[in-house]
Amino acid sequence: MSLPRTLTRTLRSRPTLPSTTTHLSPIQGLLQKRTVKISASAVAQDPTPSASHASAPSFQSPPPPRSINTTTTTTQSTEESHIESLISTHPITQSLRQNPLLTESRPHRTIPLPLRQNHLVAGTLSGPTRLTVPPYVWATSPSTQQNQHQSTTHTIFHIGGNLGGHPGYVHGGLLTVMFDEAFARCVSASLTSGLGMTANLNVDFRKPGIPGRLFLLKAETVKVEGRKAWVRGDLTMLKREGADAVAGEEDVVVAEGRALFVEPKFADSIVPLYRN
Repeated sequence: MSLPRTLTRTLRSRPTLPSTTTHLSPIQGLLQKRTVKISASAVAQDPTPSASHASAPSFQSPPPPRSINTTTTTTQSTEESHIESLISTHPITQSLRQNPLLTESRPHRTIPLPLRQNHLVAGTLSGPTRLTVPPYVWATSPSTQQNQHQSTTHTIFHIGGNLGGHPGYVHGGLLTVMFDEAFARCVSASLTSGLGMTANLNVDFRKPGIPGRLFLLKAETVKVEGRKAWVRGDLTMLKREGADAVAGEEDVVVAEGRALFVEPKFADSIVPLYRN
């Protein structure tokens, strides 16, 4: 077979590329025209301008700055100042401050802010209409007692109107939390690490607490064995004094509590709240 004839056959046998022009059947052409018409109609009805015909953006003046509600802030500050004054001038407060064996503190104020805002009592439950101001605490250290492990605390706090249970009464769960908080503070002075965790807590309710009143929670560590510390106390709703005094009103014991706290073996790895 000669080379020219072979090359001729090869070229004849190669498939030809389809033409770029597409031949449509009459039906396909009709459908394509109809589709084009529908698309054109949709574009004509679409109010959204295309990118090539977009109108220039309209610029509006920024809204005026929102004014700060100074009335609410002032009201809260006034309420807090009033409660601070009630506590500071109360006869029991004056008596506690005159006791040389007691040291006054505001523990919640010493908790670092990042920890305080996530703390149930110092953060979530604190503020106007709740635990209005950080509680006042007076504590004895074991060095001032005949029993080197014994310690006592007196905590005064105000409960606002938004921590109720039954209408007109303070929620019992809140009072239980306050026992736990005060007891933990009390036993901290009797444990080596200054940290105890609640193992058992019992509260016996005597009378309902009323919102808008001052409360005194007295706690006493009664026994310490190794990493265990037992504590007991009582919660009293204080009678109103001064301009708010009511004739014939007396202090009322609201509840009594007792608990067992245990110093955890991993105490050194826990961020301290009550060591100071």
